[in-house]
Amino acid sequence: MNMKKIFAIVLSAVLCLGAVSCNKDAVPEGADTLTVRVALTPDPGTVPAAGASFDAVAIVHQGVNLNVDWEVSVDGDVAWISLQKTTLKTQFVGTYAGDDKEVEQPGISCTVAANLTGKKRSATIRFTTANGASAVYVLNQSAK
Repeated sequence: MNMKKIFAIVLSAVLCLGAVSCNKDAVPEGADTLTVRVALTPDPGTVPAAGASFDAVAIVHQGVNLNVDWEVSVDGDVAWISLQKTTLKTQFVGTYAGDDKEVEQPGISCTVAANLTGKKRSATIRFTTANGASAVYVLNQSAK
C-alpha cells in the first residue's frame, strides 16, 4: 500500500470518530442531571436595615440543562419579604454596531421590609424546577 492510501484511510477514520463524538444531544455517562444552580443578576448582596426593593434576573440551571423553568418561594413564615416571579427587560449590549437589543428574561421582584428587630436576619429563597429539585439563595438583611 502506498503512503497516500494509508494516509487517506487514517484521515477518514479520524474524521468519522470525530463526527460520532460530536453528538450534542448525548449526555455523558455519570453527568450531573439533577443539581440545581441559581444566580441572581445583579446580586442584591445584604439588604440594608431600612429595607429595600429590588429586581434581579434569575438564572436557573439543572445539571446540564440551561435556563430551565422554575418557581420561587420563601421558606418558612417570613412576613417581612414580598417575593414574586416576574419577567424583566434588560439591555443586551452587542460587540458590533447594531447588535444591541432589549431582551426579556425571567427574574424576581422582591420587597424587604425595614428591620426593626435590632438583629441581623436572613431568609431562604427557594427556586424549584418542574421535577421538584431546588436550590436556595440566602437573603441577608443587616440590623439597625
